[in-house]
Amino acid sequence: MKVMSIIGIVWFSLSLICVLAFRNSLNDEAAGWGMLGMLYAIPYSIVGLIMSNKTEKSTIQQLIELSELKEKGILSEDEFNAKKNDLLKM
Repeated sequence: MKVMSIIGIVWFSLSLICVLAFRNSLNDEAAGWGMLGMLYAIPYSIVGLIMSNKTEKSTIQQLIELSELKEKGILSEDEFNAKKNDLLKM
């Protein structure tokens, strides 16, 4: 999801350059497309950041829960390591 955010930021930057480049010309369509791109890129990057933060928090929470299960003796060391590796691969 962080890639989605980076794409949104780059898209916003390119759209801003497009708007600034064509602001004094007769090509209003190019400036309009640049503005449309800016309006789409800002929420796109914000949603990407929010979604990536939620994913990281849930992974951390799952690791904490696995650790608690291991401490209680419900999971063996091997089971804990296998599940931890599965979580960290995501």
